[in-house]
Amino acid sequence: MTPDERQYKSTTTRLAASMLVFLALFFIYSFAISILSAATSGMGAVGDVVYEIVYGLGYAAAFVLPVFFFGWISKGKPREGIYFNAALPKETPMYLFVGLAVISAAAYLNSLMLEVFNYSSFTDTVMPSADVTTNYELVLMVFTTAVVPAFVEELLFRGLVLTNLLPYGRTTAIFASALLFGAMHQNAGQFFYATVAGLVLGYLYVKTRTIWCGVLLHFVNNFYSVLSSVWAERMPEETGDIVLTLLAVGIFALGILSFVYLLTREKDETVKIRENGAFGVALPAAPDYAAIEIPARRRVRLFFNAPMIVFFAISASEMLIYVLLAAVGTFG
Repeated sequence: MTPDERQYKSTTTRLAASMLVFLALFFIYSFAISILSAATSGMGAVGDVVYEIVYGLGYAAAFVLPVFFFGWISKGKPREGIYFNAALPKETPMYLFVGLAVISAAAYLNSLMLEVFNYSSFTDTVMPSADVTTNYELVLMVFTTAVVPAFVEELLFRGLVLTNLLPYGRTTAIFASALLFGAMHQNAGQFFYATVAGLVLGYLYVKTRTIWCGVLLHFVNNFYSVLSSVWAERMPEETGDIVLTLLAVGIFALGILSFVYLLTREKDETVKIRENGAFGVALPAAPDYAAIEIPARRRVRLFFNAPMIVFFAISASEMLIYVLLAAVGTFG
């Protein structure tokens, strides 16, 4: 094993260990939140507020603590800093429209696949049902399902995982982080959709070299899902279908127009990042991410180290259990 391969294996092993810490924390969090749900069920509005706040903070902790754990076990070892650049490219709105269109298309294909396999119980994993009767409940739902996940999930999977894999090539970093992001959901009904979303968010992170574009896209996507679900609940069925259809068509139209614009704009450019950001801060030329050359087969083989295999095995087991439960519910 070459020195570069040892360094790569060390990085992926530490990332895998951090993902296992995430699984442990998320298990504890899920158990605690189920107890809290039972404890606050009869407390009315106060109970709802307490539950949602604790839900959001606990969710954030499960994603943020593994980042600190990685830093702790990486003392004295090579590691990369997260891109927190505040200078957003001027094309950010176009990136968001294209990204939202691709992720929405993936969600639609995901729902079609679920219908083919008759896993109707999976529908809520892609378009969660909104049990919202008041505006304050809507605000709390946006906080817990859009605001918090948008930042903490991007921090862990793009900020930590993807950034530390970038020295070994952007393709490796984007695909590996997207695969981990899909597996993280531990849900067969959401794996395809989440993995595609991870690819889009990873590409956006590499493209813009700032975590904030991905956070914005992640927030907008989740916020759109929440609003769509609320509208479907509150509007008459025919009116809701028309509104959601028009909204989807509008998103795809803006996505296509934005893609054409970006393609035309960047056709003859070698540097893909705009030099003048939205805040007037100059961005340096795009770096050569593949600074450490390792053959593709070796990268794949070394990526799936023992801790990483354990992580995927646990995630796959969760998915399989969910599929079996859905099958029992469907045919039972």
